Amino acid sequence: MAMPRAPGSEDTPDLSQLDSIDAAVVLGKIKTRHEHDAIYTRCGSVLIAINPYKRLGVYEEAQLSQYKASLALEREPPHVFAVASSAHRAMISDGRNQAIIVSGESGAGKTESATYMLLYLRFVSNTSPELEQRIYGAAPLTEAFGCAKTVRNDNSSRFGKFIALNFDQSARIQVRCGGGGPNGSARASQGSTDAWRAPPVQPQSPLAGPLPRALQAVNVPFPSDATLVGWTTSQGASLQTYLLEKSRVTHVGNGAPAHLTPLSRRGPGRRSHMTGVYARCSCRVSVRPPASERSYHIFYCLLRGASPALQKQLRLQSTDPKSYKYLSSGESGEPGGSRTDKELFAEVATALSAQALSVLQIEQLWMCLAGVLHLGAVAFDQSKPDAAAVVPGSAASISACEAVLGLQQGILHKALCKRKIKAGREFVEQDLSFASATDNRDALAKAIYSKLFDRLIAQINTALAAGGQLSGDGRIIGIVDIFGFEIFEKNSLEQLCINFANEKLQALFTKTVFAETIRAYKEDGIDAADITYADNAELIATFEAPNTGLLAQLTEECLVPKGTDEGFCEKVLAAYPKSSVLTRIKGASAREGFGINHFAGPVNYSTKAWLDKNKDPLNGDLVVLMQFSDNALLQELFSVQEDPAAGKKFKSTKFRGVIETFRSQLTELVAVLEASDLHFVRCFKPNDAKAADSCRDDVISRQLHTSGVLDALRVARSGYPDRLPLTEFVSTFAALAGLKALPEIEARKTPKERALALLDVLGIPKDKFKAGKERLFFAGGVLDALKTRRVEAMALVAGRLQAGARGIVARAAARRMRKHREDALGRLVAASQADDLDVLRKGIFEAKAARVHLYPAGKAGVEAAEKRLRALEAHLAARRQAEVALEAAVGGSAIAPLEAALAKAVESKVDPHLLERGQRKLGALKAEEAKRKEEEAQIAAMRAAKDRAAAEAALAEERKKRGAEAAAAEAALVVREEEERRAQEAARMRAAQAEANAEADKDRVSLEEEEQAAARAVEEEEALRKQVLTKLDGEGVRFRSGTEDVLEYAVYLGMNLHEDLGLLWIADQALQADDPEGWEQCESPNGDVYYMHEVTKQVLWQHPLDYQYQQLYLTEKKKVAGGLKPVALEHRAAPPAEAPSDARADGAPPAAGEDDALRRTLQGLLGTSYGELRTLLTEPAQCKAPVRCFVIRHKSRMGGSKFDFFMSISKNDDMYCFTAKKHSVAKGCYYSIALDQDEVRRPKAGSESFVGKVRSDRKSQEYTLYDDGASPDGKDKDARPELRKELLHVSFLNSLRNRNPGAMQVLLPRVDAKGNALTVQPTDPEGSLAEKLKRNDTAQLLEMKNREPKWNTASQMYQLDFHGRATLASCKNIQLHSKVRRPCAQPGPARRRRRSV
Repeated sequence: MAMPRAPGSEDTPDLSQLDSIDAAVVLGKIKTRHEHDAIYTRCGSVLIAINPYKRLGVYEEAQLSQYKASLALEREPPHVFAVASSAHRAMISDGRNQAIIVSGESGAGKTESATYMLLYLRFVSNTSPELEQRIYGAAPLTEAFGCAKTVRNDNSSRFGKFIALNFDQSARIQVRCGGGGPNGSARASQGSTDAWRAPPVQPQSPLAGPLPRALQAVNVPFPSDATLVGWTTSQGASLQTYLLEKSRVTHVGNGAPAHLTPLSRRGPGRRSHMTGVYARCSCRVSVRPPASERSYHIFYCLLRGASPALQKQLRLQSTDPKSYKYLSSGESGEPGGSRTDKELFAEVATALSAQALSVLQIEQLWMCLAGVLHLGAVAFDQSKPDAAAVVPGSAASISACEAVLGLQQGILHKALCKRKIKAGREFVEQDLSFASATDNRDALAKAIYSKLFDRLIAQINTALAAGGQLSGDGRIIGIVDIFGFEIFEKNSLEQLCINFANEKLQALFTKTVFAETIRAYKEDGIDAADITYADNAELIATFEAPNTGLLAQLTEECLVPKGTDEGFCEKVLAAYPKSSVLTRIKGASAREGFGINHFAGPVNYSTKAWLDKNKDPLNGDLVVLMQFSDNALLQELFSVQEDPAAGKKFKSTKFRGVIETFRSQLTELVAVLEASDLHFVRCFKPNDAKAADSCRDDVISRQLHTSGVLDALRVARSGYPDRLPLTEFVSTFAALAGLKALPEIEARKTPKERALALLDVLGIPKDKFKAGKERLFFAGGVLDALKTRRVEAMALVAGRLQAGARGIVARAAARRMRKHREDALGRLVAASQADDLDVLRKGIFEAKAARVHLYPAGKAGVEAAEKRLRALEAHLAARRQAEVALEAAVGGSAIAPLEAALAKAVESKVDPHLLERGQRKLGALKAEEAKRKEEEAQIAAMRAAKDRAAAEAALAEERKKRGAEAAAAEAALVVREEEERRAQEAARMRAAQAEANAEADKDRVSLEEEEQAAARAVEEEEALRKQVLTKLDGEGVRFRSGTEDVLEYAVYLGMNLHEDLGLLWIADQALQADDPEGWEQCESPNGDVYYMHEVTKQVLWQHPLDYQYQQLYLTEKKKVAGGLKPVALEHRAAPPAEAPSDARADGAPPAAGEDDALRRTLQGLLGTSYGELRTLLTEPAQCKAPVRCFVIRHKSRMGGSKFDFFMSISKNDDMYCFTAKKHSVAKGCYYSIALDQDEVRRPKAGSESFVGKVRSDRKSQEYTLYDDGASPDGKDKDARPELRKELLHVSFLNSLRNRNPGAMQVLLPRVDAKGNALTVQPTDPEGSLAEKLKRNDTAQLLEMKNREPKWNTASQMYQLDFHGRATLASCKNIQLHSKVRRPCAQPGPARRRRRSV
């Protein structure tokens, strides 16, 4: 590790102090300092940082403390810590937001510089370790998912970022201290800037590598999701991301970039030194050989770091990146630096766990990444340019992709190659072209990755969130690290966005450093004729002109029906025929591209595929597939999150391309920067080979000229960069004049006179300042020197104040210490008189801690206590020895040792329980001894007798019996303990089961309550509609559309029927309006309708006119609120309804008038004798022949679904039976069924028309049909008194949401020969049909199943064993059969929204 060496006695760390500011002199100074490892140099207010490409020990705690404690930063060596300290101090003293602009070429060390400034801000604000762990634990994630190896940098950030730290009133970074922050990996980010690291220290994680001690807490930009709302955020740290390079996911290392145009070869009229210090503006040009770059690190980490089991689960057949198309065109080796892909993968896995992601979520994340790799291997048949088809060789890849993404097998192929659009009244499949299918595949891969990146950023940002909103006095320090200027051989739209960002930042620098300075000179009457500078105002206007600007014309061309890249290029060149900014490319057609003279050099752009890149379309069918994936994380990525508090807001139909979104983000960033005080850090590369101790003149010279450092240096030398109002100057620095001179200064009449008098007293030379009308202008360094003098004077006064205050504090502390010693001595004396050993030890310790023993009065007390302690310890040792001896004697069988141990124990006062055990043992031993002697005497007496052997056997048996009894007692004790343990475990399980049952009951009650609440809401809405209908009829108001439809659409738009009756004409007008041109109506795989613009490929999940009429409604409502009279409702008659030509017209009711004939027809058809129509339609039928029925689905523009059920009563006549309307609730949905199409809007149990409902679970796998009775809990309002009957239950093996039919079971009560059905009227959930089916308790019930479908590889469809096909979206074609009878229900194909049965 190197340390900076003194460059020499004549060296100056500030270039503005040089005798000459010639480019050669400046270059020589920078080289000299680099040779001595002095990598930081000042250039006026700008810091130049040279990447040393080796480790330097200048980032340790010693340097942190040095810059934190410094009273004069301008006297300290230049350092990024000095810039961060200057921003922090300015935020505190001035109360303004601060922004630090870090700029430079790729690989110059921008991210590293930003990291060390974050480190200083963390150090100086005393951030909590919790926040440090959260920040540092996120480092591997942002690095692996957002960085890639490029020609110029092994670890290049491929997205722009604006980091913001939120400080509270005490200048601490705001953070919530509660909750578990992630303890993620503590390894530092590595790559081309790895050489900046300090020596190894103890890491925070086993995976950690070498990093500076101070950097153990911070080493990563603060991620969040890509939305930062100005400065008001509730987070301790946040970040806004810009333009993630999505194209790198699918295309890596294409083409070789060009060299930067030499300065001497620039076009006429271009300056050789361009202004601009701060946009990472020097060219990210390169000498890239083919395939010298990589995709994002995470793909290589997954291939090389995943375990064999995980690779098998992800269907990854190879670990070689060349085996995957998206990676094959780039470099396949390691990223460089000191860390391998495998090591980074381990850190990423640890960091993901630390971000509160479950094992399942992490597994789903790996599956999303693997799905992207498998997508790249899906190839299409080039011989079919107009009808895309996946080549047979890609079958394994597409199957693997569907498996890891959680998609139904066989469905992705169709979504990539086909689309359903509406032609007339039918939806027909349309083949996509080869190019469109390829674009679909790549767009899906990029969308998955970019959404996954944003999701991770949001997850990390959640961990960094503060406890509450910023207070009104909170301030922010922001750090900008955005893309560097890029010039390649082939430059496209990505390079245009990057270079435009640099131009915007360059314009801000010009405004800050030059334009505002000269304007201030002129306002105060100071001559500024000798200060000149170049700006890029003309170039910015060329980009941003409202109608003719380059960006506006690109958006307009995307909207033209037959817009082309060539047409856009021609229009741009025609709009600026004589521009010095926009030029034609020599040797190229005007249809191929154009050149732009940027501030850093001319760039030629090829406009090929710009329109498609700006549109960035994603097929709506693919979005739906992702939303219904089995992968929950993938579902979340593609789900639209709506804010329920914001009300229903429709999406605007206005086209907003990629470049327009980026432009608006950039405008917001510039606005934030303009409202802040700016600080600049310019990062330089000493060479292009990333070699240490090497400094190339041409490389440094290139960056000096393109960065604008020389212009900034010239202004710093010739101008007066610092300025201060006259009154503020006097009030701030008057104290430096002393008490004697102060009255004379205050006696002057005008502020200018007082300021000049103060300057004279302070000894400031006249050539170092200029006095204007309202302000003073100072030469570089003068104002900083004055501030230093003021700080030193304040420090002197503060020292004296502190001395007095410390004396008071010390005397009070002495009194407290004396009192503390007296109390400690009192407690010690009391403890010495007792026998408690622990209390005495504590008393001695506290007395010594209070220094009692150092005073004569307390020394004797401490010595007496210690003597007493030794005596107690000796007694304790003797007692413990006696206890040990007694324990040993009790365990033996000798009487003498036991008697001796007992005597010693009595003397030592051992534990009474132990003493009692010993005495019992002694008694037992003596009794045994006496018994033994007696037995021996008996044996001796019987020795001559014949029964000696029998006596001995009896004695042995008795002894054996005694041993068995002891063993039985021990075994009984063990059994009793085991029974108690089992009883406790059973009680715990019963409690857990009771808790689970209570939770299930709670869920059931909650679901029913939600249904009832939804029903009440519908009832209230319908009651209000009835009132409105009555009112409108009474006033004679008529609409061109049906009044019911007008009211329904009005509510859909968000109207309040209480307040907005005068605006109902908007809903009527909307229903009568023609569909806008250019929008195609498409059908997603699950049957939902969406709209796609033919030109821009924009997808809407609402009608294109909904947004327009909602905005019209809001505008008119504002007018009404402002006192204007609403447009009057038109009183006109509705157009006569046309009689349907076909009795089978959708939704047409049956003809009335012959009720008796119709009743007889139905009785004969259904085989029943019921006379009432309701009973005929709801009671079981006894059909002798199959009855054909069909269902018509109505889907309104409001998104709701309604189903009409018809029955064919003859060859030519269909009879309407009932209507079902869908109602969504939180845990599923239900369908209310009524005999009246209008009555179904309000599923009121007490209604004559209401006949029942169907309830579905959230997964659409369980359906139950009820009649109109009351629920078992009795919470149905206005229901019939008897309990409801269950009439039918359907169970699907797979959800109906975008699934193949799979296994299907239907359970319904059996019907006897007389037409009477078994009554299923459960009083609790256990008696329901669903529970009976789960228990296989189907006695007296009819159970039917469908036959399992099989996959047909030719048709790419699931097909049943009868000749109908099973569609993918729902079970439109299924065949049910019972166990013993022939098929009794066979739904057929769908025609014109009809589902035939």
